[in-house]
Amino acid sequence: MKRLDIVRRFLLFKFGIVHRDRLTPEIKRAYLAPNPTAASRTGVLIFLREIPTRPSDPISHFWGELEDGLERHFRDKPVGIAWGMKDAAFTPAVLDELWLGTFPHAVVTRVPDAGHFVQEDAYERVVPALLDHLRNAPPRSGATSA
Repeated sequence: MKRLDIVRRFLLFKFGIVHRDRLTPEIKRAYLAPNPTAASRTGVLIFLREIPTRPSDPISHFWGELEDGLERHFRDKPVGIAWGMKDAAFTPAVLDELWLGTFPHAVVTRVPDAGHFVQEDAYERVVPALLDHLRNAPPRSGATSA
């Protein structure tokens, strides 16, 4: 699996993006460049294997602690989320039940025709939404304006 680079070539390039015509050779090279060898892809493969699917999975407690920390430290911060509604892995239910459960006041850009890599499928909608969110977010305490 590592040798063939199936995770990126198959999952990313085939299922992670709805508008595959946007994956130019340059963009594909950018996704492939960080892990050029089978040995360098070990972390990617292990990460995917470690995503828990039930509470008894070995590191479920870690993911629970991570979620608790996000809620504890960031719940009251301005949060912007861009979500591909055609993401096969992280469905709209994950957005509604998990992310909006943790960040109920988040500003959400739901992109109906985008998959997991929403930044590739809909950059023309995601970037302006992100910039708008940053412009409208209240200033951080202690921040100075120029």
